[in-house]
Amino acid sequence: MGGVIIFGLDYIKSHFTHNQRYIVVAIFSMFLPFYMCGGVLIFLTIRLLLKGEIQEAYRKIHHSQYIIYFCLLSCIVSFIYKNYYGVACSVGLLFILSFILYYRMHITSELFEFITNCIIVLSVLAALYGMVEYINILNSFDIDTLEIIIFNRPQDRINSFFFNANYYAMMIEFFVCITFYKILKIKDIKKDYKRFLYYLSIIFINLFMLLLTACRSAWPTLAAGILVMLIVDKHYKTCLSILACICLIAIYFLINPSSFPRVDNIIDYFFTRTDIWDVAIKNIAKHPLFGEGPMTYMHIYPLYNGHPTEHAHSIYLDPLLCFGAVGLLTIAPYIYSNIKALYQLWKSKIDITLVSLVVSFTVMILVHGVLDYTVFFVNTGFLYLIMASSFDVYKDIKQV
Repeated sequence: MGGVIIFGLDYIKSHFTHNQRYIVVAIFSMFLPFYMCGGVLIFLTIRLLLKGEIQEAYRKIHHSQYIIYFCLLSCIVSFIYKNYYGVACSVGLLFILSFILYYRMHITSELFEFITNCIIVLSVLAALYGMVEYINILNSFDIDTLEIIIFNRPQDRINSFFFNANYYAMMIEFFVCITFYKILKIKDIKKDYKRFLYYLSIIFINLFMLLLTACRSAWPTLAAGILVMLIVDKHYKTCLSILACICLIAIYFLINPSSFPRVDNIIDYFFTRTDIWDVAIKNIAKHPLFGEGPMTYMHIYPLYNGHPTEHAHSIYLDPLLCFGAVGLLTIAPYIYSNIKALYQLWKSKIDITLVSLVVSFTVMILVHGVLDYTVFFVNTGFLYLIMASSFDVYKDIKQV
């Protein structure tokens, strides 16, 4: 093991610049608990800030100044409403988004392939830790044999390194799509069948762990991500084959609803969500322009006797609840710039598969976001932003 680590360090030193090594460290930090991951990202960003690297990224990347405007406005609004968690989140968001700009400055095709390979390998490490966690859960019920049991209670669902089961489920969605992207990159599966089987085994390992997270919304989310990736990359026959399998699975669960994970509490789960959304909508009506800063729901739910939780469990409500219409419009020019850059890459047809990966990640957060807001977290959010910003692999070729 020690020899493997040393070899890996030698490879990183010989193939990547000093600046790119910061990115590698950040990628590895994603597989630490969220507070450690956040601490590493803040430390790296401060170090780069002192070296003037972050300032250079802001100068060179189009519309990046809107990140500062957005985070500053969010911080001020949070402070006005005494939402101190929101203040901390606004500062943390500024650090993470600033590091993403640095990533965009230094990402190359070789580095991107390396970090995606690292993520795939580390996903297996997360799975192994998750299995140990699952065995301990079984032991807590005096079950000393390995059985597949889907538990309802949050504390009885595996989360690996990622705080809770739903966050781990979203990470698995991302892991599977990254691995599937690697399969699509194989030019000749017959000749390179060993690599194909390797990636396929990684996908099956992660899908098994997804089952143990008992996250129901992750399955249709992942299906949507894979199908969209195939459509964008023009693998229509494969897309139809997978869609047919999905339809058969859906029919099976319709015929056998008791086999569906955690089916016994699905109605209660939905009504809990509607109660949360009702609170969010009421507060959006009160503060439609600026919101009350990040983590607003956690800050205001006692005022409405709402369900206690951290956020509004909806990507369509929580951003408006927290940042308001003005806040979201503040960051809009930067987001539009990214969409334009991705469109230019797609139009150039240089790497449609990479475009399909970015689009699939975005589709997944939009689908999963119907019932949850798991992307607004250190590990999940950082991984999404890394993948969504990877169009800059071709920054020297495309015209933005």
